Amino acid sequence: MKNKVVVRISGGLGNQLFRYAAAWSLAQRTGRALYFDLTDFLVFAGGRKYQMGHFAGPAATPHWGWISSTLYLQALIVYKRVNARWFPTLLRWLKVLRLEESSPWICAPAFFEEATSGSKKTLYVDGNCQHLAYLTDEEGIRRELRFAEPPCERNHALFDRVSQGPTVSVHVRRSDYLLIAGSPVLTTAYYERAAALIRSRELSPQWVIFSDDIPWCRANLGFLAGALFVEGNDAEPWEDLRLMATCKHHIIANSSFSWWGAYLGRDTGGMTVAPEKWFGDVPIRTCLLKEGWLTAPSF
Repeated sequence: MKNKVVVRISGGLGNQLFRYAAAWSLAQRTGRALYFDLTDFLVFAGGRKYQMGHFAGPAATPHWGWISSTLYLQALIVYKRVNARWFPTLLRWLKVLRLEESSPWICAPAFFEEATSGSKKTLYVDGNCQHLAYLTDEEGIRRELRFAEPPCERNHALFDRVSQGPTVSVHVRRSDYLLIAGSPVLTTAYYERAAALIRSRELSPQWVIFSDDIPWCRANLGFLAGALFVEGNDAEPWEDLRLMATCKHHIIANSSFSWWGAYLGRDTGGMTVAPEKWFGDVPIRTCLLKEGWLTAPSF
């Protein structure tokens, strides 16, 4: 039996995709079998929902097993709530090597160390893994993250429309970001600058707007003439992601969700414009700026 990579899946769809892609890449590099730990969705039953079953690779990925994942969860609770000094001992007993970033948006070298690759222990990935360095096989990741089913009936006509011509996905994230101190919400100036970059290549782009605040977009993005506003997929965010990826070009927010819409885009030669600052003072080029992507000032 192969040694294992186990990844703790949690967060929204964008974060779930990052965790999967990093763990899948690690499993491929080290010749291991990949498993999911989904206990977060039981412990926090009222929070985010598991959404990876709509993608081909994740839909075929087995669960680690409730006994193993429950034992690990209990060890983690001891670490977080009781005494951190016991945690290494518990991990040794479980035969688990835990891989976690020391800080968000900073790549953890342990993912690539020879000692990690050669370890006989289960490699347990627990972190957001929002760094391009983890994603070592783009072609393989795009293949793994093919959608497992066709668009829902409600989106069929829109899917056909955005899959042709110079369509541009435009993502605006507002609701939860407005609650964060020093709000990371991007300004209309960012979207104006990003649109100008798209227009430098496309004479007549078709803007397709995705947002958790469509009324605000209708009131403030009038400079995107003739835009299509996508609504009705709040409970099925993978449908929005599918439509984003079907567009030719992309203007993304500082959001893992629209980042994946661009990464999985149908035209790998299309333009993607990203905000210079990803979150706080973190510049996107240090962790998430793909070769060929452009940036525009965030604020």
